[in-house]
Amino acid sequence: MGDLQERFNQTYNEVMALDNHPQAGLHYWQKKKQTLDTTPLENWKWTTVDDSFDPHDSNGEFHIDPAWTISIATPLHFTNQVKRIPIINVPSERKVMQMALNIAQAVRSGLKEYEKYQFCDVVIPKS
Repeated sequence: MGDLQERFNQTYNEVMALDNHPQAGLHYWQKKKQTLDTTPLENWKWTTVDDSFDPHDSNGEFHIDPAWTISIATPLHFTNQVKRIPIINVPSERKVMQMALNIAQAVRSGLKEYEKYQFCDVVIPKS
């Protein structure tokens, strides 16, 4: 468990340290995800799955910058990803780190309630 938790914490901290460019998280993730394993983690399960959430509804998750040059994720995108990933995916190293990314992005977006999220709030060992 320790190694996965350490990588989760490292990913979270790396995202929190990114510059304030609107796509800093996206650029970070495009590189990071290439290094992460997609094999299902058979001994882990998501702690929370919100069955009432529609994982295919992305309304309000992105907006175009005023110059019409880039699409920018809104805070809603990050919080929806935290709900969406456990519904659509089984835990894998990549998906657990993507949860860390989105939790950090939510905090960076000003959603202080996401500061309380920790590794144990995302995945736990299967019993």
